[in-house]
Amino acid sequence: MPEIINIIIKFLIPSLFGGLIFFASVVAPTLFKTLDENNARVFLRSIFPKIYLYSGILSLIITIILFFVNFFLSFIFLIIAIGYFYSRQFLMHKINLASDEKKQSDFKKLHRFSVIIFITQLILMTMVYFLI
Repeated sequence: MPEIINIIIKFLIPSLFGGLIFFASVVAPTLFKTLDENNARVFLRSIFPKIYLYSGILSLIITIILFFVNFFLSFIFLIIAIGYFYSRQFLMHKINLASDEKKQSDFKKLHRFSVIIFITQLILMTMVYFLI
């Protein structure tokens, strides 16, 4: 692999990974401790589409770069990107609807599914990073 591509990939993957971990471990818990439920909900419904879009676009950029180097790893990153776009365009709306309609069982199930997608994406990113 040309050295510049290796450097770019080794920079982009940890940037994406770190941003997501920072949000999940610092921003979200702080949000729930400092804002009331209504304002926290408004903030989260505003920020999540942006996070998913940013992460999806960055994942697509990584996919394209990897395509010229390693097709298999590129395909894995395409799956990661699809996960962000699926979460943004479909899953997030279902989660919000279940929350608005006070359907706790549906909300918990859908939220758990979104967490599974998120953890799977982190695992796949880590795997790609160490395989490069």
